[in-house]
Amino acid sequence: MKLRSTFKITVWDPAPADETDEIADIARARIRKAFTGDLEGTSVANAILYQTPAKSGGYAALERITGKIGDREGTFVVQHSGIRDATGEGPAYGDVVPGSGTGGFAGVTGTMKIEESESGESFLFDLTFE
Repeated sequence: MKLRSTFKITVWDPAPADETDEIADIARARIRKAFTGDLEGTSVANAILYQTPAKSGGYAALERITGKIGDREGTFVVQHSGIRDATGEGPAYGDVVPGSGTGGFAGVTGTMKIEESESGESFLFDLTFE
């Protein structure tokens, strides 16, 4: 099942910088989103991020999505990551964590990618339900 949901970041909560951290140039954040579209709901993610002085960078995140697709309601977790060049272009892809689905999403598997357009950022899901 192919789905598209735009999202807005509602909370960006960076972890405090620790000057004794040997990887202090790598940021950590808890990110909350609101989704509209084929999937309606919210999410919370823990992410690690890196940005170079030239504005290229990368990230990795685990994100729990709580939502509704049609008459299905529940949660599932997506693990995703991305790379971008200095112009902000680059791929971001992920997978549903097997066994992470609850409620109406029990047994869900699939993939996702992030797409940016004039209407905002979207998750494009390709999901299969048991």
